Amino acid sequence: MKKPHLSIIIPVLNLWEMTAECLKSIKTHTPGSFYEVIVVDNGSDDETSAECPLLAEALFEDRYQYIRLPENINFGPACNRGAQAAEGALLFFLNNDTLLTKNWFKYLLEAFRHNPRVMGCSPLCLFPENDRIQHLGIAFDGGLNVRHPYFLFPGDHPVTHRKRTFQALSAAAFMTPANVFNELGGFFPEYINGFEDMDLCCRIRKKRGILVQENRSVIYHWASKTPGRNKFDAHNSRLINKRCPGLFTPDLHKIILEDGFRCELTPWLEMILRDPDEIRMAELDLLSGEEELAEALHKYPLWENGYDRLAALYEQDGRISKAADILFYGTSMFPAADRLARLADLAEKSGADNISRQSRAKITSIKNTLAAPEGILRQAQDLMGWALENKDRELAAIYKKWIQEYNKN
Repeated sequence: MKKPHLSIIIPVLNLWEMTAECLKSIKTHTPGSFYEVIVVDNGSDDETSAECPLLAEALFEDRYQYIRLPENINFGPACNRGAQAAEGALLFFLNNDTLLTKNWFKYLLEAFRHNPRVMGCSPLCLFPENDRIQHLGIAFDGGLNVRHPYFLFPGDHPVTHRKRTFQALSAAAFMTPANVFNELGGFFPEYINGFEDMDLCCRIRKKRGILVQENRSVIYHWASKTPGRNKFDAHNSRLINKRCPGLFTPDLHKIILEDGFRCELTPWLEMILRDPDEIRMAELDLLSGEEELAEALHKYPLWENGYDRLAALYEQDGRISKAADILFYGTSMFPAADRLARLADLAEKSGADNISRQSRAKITSIKNTLAAPEGILRQAQDLMGWALENKDRELAAIYKKWIQEYNKN
């Protein structure tokens, strides 16, 4: 058999129904025989071990491998095992809670053909339940907190029309040359289901490689369906800070400014996005009908008042779940204690207990942070000082404005 050009590597732990749909989407949207599929089973105890080989053989004939591990060795090491068995010149690491779409591979492959410095490429990831942005690259705010630019923006928004480069990309759907991956030693194995991708991207950049976010390639990603996905964030954060000190810099504000928006800080120093066109925002505030409110929010997702007003209309009409959905988007863009409290109540009424708990936890976190205002001020001053020392005038201006407002109050 001719060696494949592309090896699609899928680490799995249970969730067989999702894995099956993922495999079917590969078959449907990847014509030809230029690829192989490698499923690495991290010790699943559901139907995966019995059903996966049968379905994979039916879909891909001899262009698949099923690697059964006796126990869960975590995401990164499982991906490494798949890479060791792969024969493709390119590796595509893919979560099993994903669905591929038409021509997903076309633009990813082109990225490597056109520029030899491209050593990593990811597609646009959308939530399947609402076609909103789940992943469009990884960025960092002024405090070096990991941020997903334009999270929950509509998937057809103009911000998705640009091909971008980032400091890091998500391994949920990540393509890289096999020789680069192997030369770098693969994913560092001491991470526990998180931050492996940022560490790998850091090493790629040290090698002077470029990381491309190719938004013409689209996949659907349910995101974080494996139990315990974020359980080890503290461990992973300490590890990446030890291994990659000083190798990530704030860039969220730069991305936002390039797209014609502006950044603002909440009273607790969370960086949020704003539409600078105040006249347009005022004109939108004149809208009143449900349909025109919904259309305007889709086109202008940074219209803050629109979320509250549309949610109120849905609530008045008894559509509590829809009201909660709209406020969920609103609190993601514009977190505020009163808006979060309203979301928590609506989510609880609609049976979305997880959203309700998350909202109340966010309120508690905000209150705890605001209870020490001197500490927040010192942090803002330190971050402004860092920005000035590093000649980042835009970032310094954001913190300077916050400090001026703080001193007024």
